[in-house]
Amino acid sequence: MAHGLPDFYRGVDIAYQALSELINRPKYGGCKRSTGTMIVTANANNTLFSLSGKGMIYGGLVQTSYSASQKDALIVFYIDGALILNEKLAHLNTNVIDKPRSYPLVLNKYDDTNFIYAVTFSYGITFETSILLIYQENDGGTPAVGYKIFYALI
Repeated sequence: MAHGLPDFYRGVDIAYQALSELINRPKYGGCKRSTGTMIVTANANNTLFSLSGKGMIYGGLVQTSYSASQKDALIVFYIDGALILNEKLAHLNTNVIDKPRSYPLVLNKYDDTNFIYAVTFSYGITFETSILLIYQENDGGTPAVGYKIFYALI
């Protein structure tokens, strides 16, 4: 003879695996992409990308044109108004910061002979209010700097 409450009143029993799927994370929207290229101003801060909202970064790239040395350029990255990263490309190279998820931005290409420089975002960086990406040109040139960023908002 049955006793107790019917099965549909029973809570989730993870040990029993009563569900086919259990998601325990913030529910992000679909992936969005922002891309752009700009001729940066010499010896100045140049905002490449800014976003207000709450979400997560899936990845992305910042790369310079192949016109002149940009090894002293700074990549400046703010999350929720706090300065997270302010690094020269040469410093990223000297300290071998090239392992994904070891740093907010990692160096993917550093070629000071052919002037090819590229950094990528680490996966999974979350933000509550905003992100801001700045390229600070310090070599006196005006290169084209491109970016791609993949993100989702809650």
